[in-house]
Amino acid sequence: MKKEHVLRLIQELNEKQTETICIEAKTANHGKPEKYYDTVSSFANTMGGTILFGVEEKKTKSKTIFVPVGVYDVNDLQKNITNLCSTDFEPIIRPKISIVDIDGKNIVTVEIDMINQRNKPCYYKPKGLHNGSYIRVGDRDDHMTEYEIYKCISYRDNVKDDLRPVVRASLKDLDEKLLNRFITNAKADKPKFAEFSDEEILLQFGVLTQVEDKIFPTVAGIMVFGIYPQKFFPQWFVAAIVIPGFEVADLGEIGQRFDDNKRIEGNISEMYEETIGFLNRNMKVKVIISDKTGFRTDITQYPKDALREAISNMLIHRDYSPLKTGVYSIITVYKDRIEFRNVGNLYGSNTLELLETRKAMEVRNETIVKLLETLGGIIENRHTGISTMQDKMKEANLPNPIFTNEREDFVVTFYNGEYPELYPIELKEQQKTQDKAHDKAHDKAHDDVEGKIIEYCNIERNIYEIMEFIGYKNRTRFRRDYIKPLVEKGKLKMTIPHKPTSRNQKYISK
Repeated sequence: MKKEHVLRLIQELNEKQTETICIEAKTANHGKPEKYYDTVSSFANTMGGTILFGVEEKKTKSKTIFVPVGVYDVNDLQKNITNLCSTDFEPIIRPKISIVDIDGKNIVTVEIDMINQRNKPCYYKPKGLHNGSYIRVGDRDDHMTEYEIYKCISYRDNVKDDLRPVVRASLKDLDEKLLNRFITNAKADKPKFAEFSDEEILLQFGVLTQVEDKIFPTVAGIMVFGIYPQKFFPQWFVAAIVIPGFEVADLGEIGQRFDDNKRIEGNISEMYEETIGFLNRNMKVKVIISDKTGFRTDITQYPKDALREAISNMLIHRDYSPLKTGVYSIITVYKDRIEFRNVGNLYGSNTLELLETRKAMEVRNETIVKLLETLGGIIENRHTGISTMQDKMKEANLPNPIFTNEREDFVVTFYNGEYPELYPIELKEQQKTQDKAHDKAHDKAHDDVEGKIIEYCNIERNIYEIMEFIGYKNRTRFRRDYIKPLVEKGKLKMTIPHKPTSRNQKYISK
């Protein structure tokens, strides 16, 4: 690492007055630090980072500063770092070590790359897997939770939680009509299955699984075809609530905590339909009457297609692992936004950055996806959910959805555009850009209409002739928005100047 880069890192620490998710400062001028294995592990498990040995954090009354102080012994520290990373971690860490002189002080920089997802978690062997696995949270090195460790290991070992047998259940707990529809579709799609028995087809698709000599429904089978899945998994439901304010603690005009509150149960398709119904009845609807056609258009507070995608993603891609058996999904409707809190964060190697590429992503519940595709209905547009949400919000002239990958949850947030002053910073910046683009497009459309009016009025025309030509029906607005401004600009001339609103008034281009 070059000196210029190290100076930039120290400058960033001083500007933020704190260590960051990918920069850590260690003093090391009186001997090697007693503990830094936690930072090595957390950088490897999160997004990589740099440890600056020989930079001291000093706190004053007014601020925190980071000052180069040098290290006790460059060679001994390098040897210690190399030995630690090569012998005490699983998997082995290969750091990039550099020595940089800053004002006569030797700074040792250690760059740790994020390891491949299938090799996580990286842990400090002397403390063991559960006590020696760390993750970076802001400027802290936190122990990974049991769930975070399980998620890494199950991904590495290709564990499919939606194929787990539900040993308390039997074929009688599955909806016979749904199964018959599924089997009919499966045979139509794959003719060779016509020779199979119904049970063999359900085994092939993962609706059922065999354990020794017994047949049980899988988690996927229960969640897609179950008559009442909550009999076996009481917490696998959707909690849908409407808050009368902007935060959970806000109360309504008569002191109510919720304007609506529902526990939504059933299989995935049933929960999907009922959740849509809940949101539809709790959304504002604007009625627009077209000036040109007179036709009525209902505009919902949020685009329905975007809501459908958010709901289906929540139900289909939630974490159905044993460690999330007691966790339910939550949809919270506030005055300014809707939040969809999905159980389980992004799966495997998926990242927020990958969401923006619109490429196909890894799927957590492959069997559930396959069953719903064959059954038909809520998953007809596979791999288009994220892009559909973005496109539909944009078409409605609303801010982009916000996707937040938390430690154990994934949150999708739609803002309705009614309270832009309450937007988070990233949305405020986005809104400025959108407003500029919208204003530019509106100005161009307005200029195009003005140009057509000027061209059409090469001979004298009355306002009704001009409105008919343009396709406009509201005379008052047309006069205000187009005719009057063109007259004031000197681009149209009135044939009866002293009587602007005369019935016989006509206009001609200058």
